[in-house]
Amino acid sequence: MADDIGDAVVEWISAMVGPIRSIERQQRWRPAWFVTAERNSQPVRLYVRGNREGFGFASVDAEAAILREMESHGIPVPHIHGVIADGAAVVMDWLPGEADLGSAADASEIDAVMDDYVDALVRAHRIDPAAFTDIGLRVPTGAHAIALDYFETFVDRYRSFKQRPEPLLEFAIGWLRRNPPTHRSTPQFVLGDTGQFMFADERITGLLDVELAHIGDISHDLAGLRLRNVTEPMGDLGRVLRRYAEVSGEPLDLRSIEFHTAKFALCTPLGVALVLHMDLPLTDIVQYIEWFHQLSLHAIESIARLSDVELAPVSLPEPVRSSYDGVIGGLATMVESLDADPGIAEYQRGAVAKVARFCHRVSEFGAAIDRADLADIEATLELESTDRRAADEALETFILHAGPERDAELIPLLHRRVMRQLLLLEPLLPGGRIGHVAPLAELPTCEAS
Repeated sequence: MADDIGDAVVEWISAMVGPIRSIERQQRWRPAWFVTAERNSQPVRLYVRGNREGFGFASVDAEAAILREMESHGIPVPHIHGVIADGAAVVMDWLPGEADLGSAADASEIDAVMDDYVDALVRAHRIDPAAFTDIGLRVPTGAHAIALDYFETFVDRYRSFKQRPEPLLEFAIGWLRRNPPTHRSTPQFVLGDTGQFMFADERITGLLDVELAHIGDISHDLAGLRLRNVTEPMGDLGRVLRRYAEVSGEPLDLRSIEFHTAKFALCTPLGVALVLHMDLPLTDIVQYIEWFHQLSLHAIESIARLSDVELAPVSLPEPVRSSYDGVIGGLATMVESLDADPGIAEYQRGAVAKVARFCHRVSEFGAAIDRADLADIEATLELESTDRRAADEALETFILHAGPERDAELIPLLHRRVMRQLLLLEPLLPGGRIGHVAPLAELPTCEAS
């Protein structure tokens, strides 16, 4: 599919912009290309962004409409040149600069960039939501709808293809529905997935990735900064949040930010569960598994903080070695030894090698993790079962009928389950470690309102 889109990209740009000097497929999990075209003998640098493969929730043509509206309000975003391949890809300006604040010279440069980002974020939040109604963004009414209407679109999609029990997801859905902030009744435009931008010379050159933009609560975007900070540090996050309060004139509502951290985190496993439930043969399957469990962890940890439930450390059970452990363990090296052309083929080879490493970890720890999870279920439900699927179904049924008085028991159980999966994945995670969202109370200068 990506190759078909690539052909359409070449045809569209050649016809609508000019001759192509160079085109390079971006080495990542979604189809995207860096293109240099020529117009009036001058180079035109473009970025072509395709729809998510295996996700399919938000389309790039909808994102293009949102970017155009933001640009009309003076928000720094890439200019949209057009949508191609029946909405499968969008052509926009290739923004100058860097995306990773890790390349910044020092902490003062990071602070300057984040100050500029916060200023742009505040301006975006001030756009009248009515400006987006003509392009399909619905304005929710009432505190419950503002908090949860967009989230419910993820729940509906998850339910439409759900094929196996998901106790943590079902518990978190129920908990969020029972506990929305009832005092937040002002709908505003939110970017949906904050902390994505390009920067140069201590300023942002443009905001990126607004495909999850919607009308809701601005606490969602502040929560998004917390979540992104786990894998893409943005300096002193407490300082960033405090600056937002100062520039916007809106005090930080820490419980609302915590709620939206849990809610937004849960949107990821709800969205990517399709890939896992349908066993889609994607090269980047381990990336989806990582997102599924890592964001599930963020959700249950935020719920625990809001519920005043203490979570204990979790360890990985002892591995069970296979008779063919050496064969399984050597598969990744075998894959990496295969010839591959530089670029996307090389990236895909690395992704398949990562799948092989994950399979080796499953062969070592999968059975032991199943036993540990079964023991937890048996202790909670007084159920004796050697069938993991049946036990998970029983746990999910119990969760769906349990009242809030069981939260203090279920939250630690669900935390242990997801932590075991992440400990299984840990050597394959960025930096070889499990990421955790920093508690708001621990962020310098971030005081409760």
